[in-house]
Amino acid sequence: MSRPGRIVVTGAATLIAALLIGMVVFFFTGGRWFIVQTPSMGQTAPVGTLILTTPAPAVGVAVGDIITFRPPTSPTEIYTHRVISITDGNIKTQGDINGAVDPWVLHPGDIIGIAAVVLPTIGWAVRALPILAIGTVLVWLISGLFRSATSRSALRVAGVSLVAATAAYILRPLIGIVLLSTNADTTGAHATVVSTGILPIRVQAAGGNHADLVTGQVGTLDVPTLIQNSQYHLSSALNLSLPGWMILGIVCVLPLLWCLIIGLPSDPDRPSP
Repeated sequence: MSRPGRIVVTGAATLIAALLIGMVVFFFTGGRWFIVQTPSMGQTAPVGTLILTTPAPAVGVAVGDIITFRPPTSPTEIYTHRVISITDGNIKTQGDINGAVDPWVLHPGDIIGIAAVVLPTIGWAVRALPILAIGTVLVWLISGLFRSATSRSALRVAGVSLVAATAAYILRPLIGIVLLSTNADTTGAHATVVSTGILPIRVQAAGGNHADLVTGQVGTLDVPTLIQNSQYHLSSALNLSLPGWMILGIVCVLPLLWCLIIGLPSDPDRPSP
């Protein structure tokens, strides 16, 4: 491995070791982590957010706190919502974009912890870790069968890129929308949607208008076809700025940049032409 390559690998290993130590310390001090699976917290904690919680203080929670809890009506499920009222020890919660208050009353024993750190999009990376780890190990094992150092390195660059693409295909973190509701009034039919992907998107209603959304953002679309034939069609596409497209392009060519900047090792035993 070349000197730049060794530096990158050593730095990555050091970072991973530090993260593992930090996770162990965090866990044994009462911390827990959760990944948001639904869009109920809107832009505060969109789908794919990693939430780190700490034990609730002895004085209890306060209105406005984001808490993670097990509802008494369904103790096997875990929610992360905002506290909206506390009356005589009875705690009421609601998701930021939900239209109604949660149908349960919480007590201190139902609370797992208070959200201390909210990290949007990082949860997607955590979910991808098993795929990336297993895939990378397989790539290293298979490429290790080749005697040529150049071939091994080339296969590893291509293989890791394929593993990353596979993780993105399975998890689909980049673009997503969820339909929250449809309704009709005197102005026509409308659909309310929320973006659940990492990247900014434009959602277009067939025969209607469009909404430009970022992750966790809610938008309302006019859907005239819902009244005309009781059907509607929504489509979504990337809606990046010029710098955004440039960054996306750089990410896509990272394997090529690795080969150009760091390079592939040469085979010392290969005869000169």
